[in-house]
Order: sequence, then C-alpha cells, then structure tokens
Amino acid sequence: MMRSSADILEYSGPLLWDGSGIDPRRLDFLGTVPVPVRQRVRDGAAEIVAQSIARGALIRGAMPMGQGGRTPFAQLRYIRNPAEYPAMLVSAEHGNIFNRRFYAAHVATGGFSGCQPLDVAAAFRNGGLVDPRGIIGVFAVAPFVMLIDKPRLNGLPVPKRWRDLIEPEYRGQVVFGGWRKAGENRYRSYNKFFLLCMAEAFGLNAVAALVKNVPCLMHSAQMPRYAGSNMSTGGIYVLPWSLADLCPRRAVTEMVWPEDGAFAYPLWLTVKRDRQADIACLIEYFYGSALADYLDANRYPALGRGTAALPPDAALRWPGWDFIRHPATAKLLRQACDAFESACGTEEIRSCA
Repeated sequence: MMRSSADILEYSGPLLWDGSGIDPRRLDFLGTVPVPVRQRVRDGAAEIVAQSIARGALIRGAMPMGQGGRTPFAQLRYIRNPAEYPAMLVSAEHGNIFNRRFYAAHVATGGFSGCQPLDVAAAFRNGGLVDPRGIIGVFAVAPFVMLIDKPRLNGLPVPKRWRDLIEPEYRGQVVFGGWRKAGENRYRSYNKFFLLCMAEAFGLNAVAALVKNVPCLMHSAQMPRYAGSNMSTGGIYVLPWSLADLCPRRAVTEMVWPEDGAFAYPLWLTVKRDRQADIACLIEYFYGSALADYLDANRYPALGRGTAALPPDAALRWPGWDFIRHPATAKLLRQACDAFESACGTEEIRSCA
C-alpha cells in the first residue's frame, strides 16, 4: 500500500529509549520550524519525500508537530557514532545539538555542511548570518522587532534602538516573551535569545537595567491581541515580526524596526557531507524559491536569493556563529538568565494577568 506523504514524515521506527518519541538514529531527515509556519513547511517536505520514495530512493524523515515536551532533538547530544546521526537537520533551536566530543571529531573537522547558496542578500551577509565555517546554513530568519502601544506609552518617546529599552524612563513598559503557570512567580520558559543578544550587545549591566523595566512576560502570540487594548500590560512589546504584523489595532499601535537592526533568530540546516547527494531534494526544497516565497509572505525573510524581503533600509543583527560557538557564550547566557530570574517575583517583575 502506498503511504501518504504525511505518513512518511511521521516515521517512528522501533521502540525508542523512552518508548514515546521518534528515534533520531533511525532517520535520514529530522526537522522543526516555528509553529506559525510548521504545518505548511512540513507538508512541503513530506511531498518531496514522497516523490523521492516514488523514485525508489527511501528517505526516512520526521518533522514532529507537537510543541513542548521531549523531542528527537533532545536525543541528538547522546549520539557518538556519526553513522547514527541524521543526514540532515533543520531547526529553529539554538541549543546544544552536538555534544562536545562529537563536534570536535566530526563537525569541526568538516563532516557537516550548511550548503549555503552564494546569492545571499547584503542585509543577511552584513548581519553576520552566513556561517564563516560553512557548517550551518541559514535559510530564513525570524526578525524580532518592537510593537508599540502608544496610549500605554503615555507620552514617552517611541524607542528607536535596542539600547533605548534599558533607559529608566521605560520602567514598567517593556514586555518580552515568556510563559508560566497561573499563580507561579517563576517563568517556565522565556526568550533567552533576546537576553543573550542584549548581553552580547550592551553587557550584563544592560540586562540588569532592562529587567527593571519589565512588568511581566507574555507569550509572543498574545502580544498582538493585547497591544492597544485596555488589557495591555506594557507600551513596548518585543516579538517576532511575523506576530507584530498581526496586530489589528493599527491606529493606536506602531511596529518599530530598530535602527541598530532587528535581532534575527535563524532558521537553519546542516547536512552530513557524505550524504548530500542522498538528501539533495530536501536541500533544494529548503533553499528553493517556492518555500522562500511562502516564508517571505509570512514575515520570515528567506536568505536563498539575491534580494531581501525586508522593509526599506532595514538591518538585521545576529551575534555571530563564532560567538555562539565560543565556550564563554554559555556562561554569558547563564549570567543573563540569572539576572532575569533573580528579579522574578520582585517589584520589578510583577504578576501578569
């Protein structure tokens, strides 16, 4: 019986380590992208895989649709044998997918490639999104911008740069992404990428100053519904462009693309060099014009073309792949998170409805 393309990307293999997920050691392709575009991107990848199978070249793939909980990506760091590693990874995660020994032995030595196209627009190249080592290939970004609730800002000047958010005049105004259970002071998850970018750009003292301006955190998907309404919790929301663009109250809100560049969260891929030919159809799909058109239209600007679907004169900002890889970066991130978490439940970060 011919399997559907959706079935193909739900491949699970035999019993797994915890008995409830997908074993990445059984896969040729493992991917995930942000929730707002996940279904469409998954369907496109599934169709590519189905066409490959019809030609007799089996590709075992998985793009889990769930949000939260254990995922196959969490298991990757335990793989030691490169033969057991998926041929291709697609991710919007910035965690440690390679353990240190595996990275030193099989990644840093040239075993993986980002297959990055050459026709990258200047905004992406100037923003540092092209990996100088060629290991990671970015096919799109989720730019973080500011959504301004003008009545809630109450006459304060509209911020134009990220540095503005640490100024004391914005006390109680800055809201960024996070989630916690009702009644809890501690946030279960929060936008560590934003904190890391602020720490890298302006130092840990800037993170401490930023935290003093934060009344609460909110899930990014809620921000466009709250901004400009009588339930608004701040005058400045930090969120992806894709969500800021959904705010319906345009008369009382404003989207600000920071003059010093929108923090660009990468959607990336990497491929085992000795398997590139086997997985070429999926490499072409993720860098191809059809997917780029879809991502551009949904405010996830694509890199694999010579132009950039960005506002005029818009800049992108990324700390840099060498910075992300440096051992000191993990310590900086912990310190930035400590600065935030120590303020949770204090007068700086109050309860948020």
